[in-house]
Amino acid sequence: MELRVGKKYRLGRKIGSGSFGDIYLGTNMTTGEEVAIKLESVKTKHPQLLYESKIYRILHGG
Repeated sequence: MELRVGKKYRLGRKIGSGSFGDIYLGTNMTTGEEVAIKLESVKTKHPQLLYESKIYRILHGG
């Protein structure tokens, strides 16, 4: 079964993990571009992904 994220990315193999989640290789199904996808357990007591995404947006200039 092929897993998809946001109807846009195909989830591939696990490439790393850390305190706040697991990192997977992902592929944009339209362009073929490879990306890193970080997943966090829905059971986590202190979710970090939303905060982390805001920081990345600020650092990117948007």
